[in-house]
Amino acid sequence: MRKHPIFNRRTQGATAIASALLMASTWAQAQDNGVQVYGAVAASVLHLSNQADGTGTRLVTGPWTASALGFRGSENLGGGLTASFRFESSLDVQTGAGGRTIAGSNKFFDKGAWLALGNQQVSLTAGRQLHAGIDRIAETLDVFQANADGRLVLSTLALNATNSFGGFDTRVDQALKLRAQLPAGIKAGLSHGFAVDGKFGKSLSADLGLQTPVYGLGAYVFNYTNATGELDQKTWGLGGNYLVGKARFFAHYLKAVHDKSAGGATQQSNAVWSLAVAYPVTSALTVKAAYYRDGGSDVGGVSGRSGTRSTVAVMGDYAFSKRTSVNFGVFRNGLSGAFTTDPTSLAFLGLVNPATRSISGSSNTGLAVGVNHRF
Repeated sequence: MRKHPIFNRRTQGATAIASALLMASTWAQAQDNGVQVYGAVAASVLHLSNQADGTGTRLVTGPWTASALGFRGSENLGGGLTASFRFESSLDVQTGAGGRTIAGSNKFFDKGAWLALGNQQVSLTAGRQLHAGIDRIAETLDVFQANADGRLVLSTLALNATNSFGGFDTRVDQALKLRAQLPAGIKAGLSHGFAVDGKFGKSLSADLGLQTPVYGLGAYVFNYTNATGELDQKTWGLGGNYLVGKARFFAHYLKAVHDKSAGGATQQSNAVWSLAVAYPVTSALTVKAAYYRDGGSDVGGVSGRSGTRSTVAVMGDYAFSKRTSVNFGVFRNGLSGAFTTDPTSLAFLGLVNPATRSISGSSNTGLAVGVNHRF
């Protein structure tokens, strides 16, 4: 009997996950060092105002935590040298789908697919992975560790630190990354993403960071190009964190210049800064709060157009154990000036209906309560 095409589409995600689990089981039996299956299952009830498609209250993965399924393994090659790999996929708890579609490309292992060779001082990684600069933002500069599945909370970072020519992908395909542990605890990284004709251009990133128990410092740069190399996006940033009593404070500044018109005649410039704090109220309860502000000039590549994008977020996480916690919080995104009609900003926040192009507002407020279980 011929299966209905809708049935086929709905079962693709489940089939891919089952196949991946079967492969992991086979690998684990065949290798001395074994393969680890790891991940997290996260589900939240989210109420979001001013959604143009009418989906104000729904079950989601995120915005505070993310679901994932991963496989990792390593082999000691002797002399301090180790070979390792990782495959990691997003999981959509509410539908059972795995992976995601980014810029028209279906990626099952969307969070990572790489092979590495290195020792305690230097490692070289090849495959789909985070750029060096994203490593630094997540490890040192952002209180939410730059959660890639929390675009509503981190839209100002996602719009300026990721590839605007490749669907604002938080990872980079066909990438090589060199990471080094330098004297005095300093970390450095350099990554390069190769161009793919007709899809996206090459990209480069570098970072430098230091994290101690009391303070952390970090800096980074990115350069992205479009598929033909005619347009580019340049981003740099710096900042740090500091422990005062039990509270850790974060400060981060980012500057981005985007080519938005053919030939880059007029460039959009964005200056983003954020302030945040994480405070352990008890051994089980941690509260985090952050404010992000993005000031844009020549928005959309049109000279003289300016505007701001801002986000304020407060969330709490209560740990029942090392593996299971509940999270709850509220956030608000706002657009002003030229960003109130900017298609990209509106789409990120769900404020424009893709079918009718009608705009439902210039801000939204979100309230989310969820559970996260790690394995």
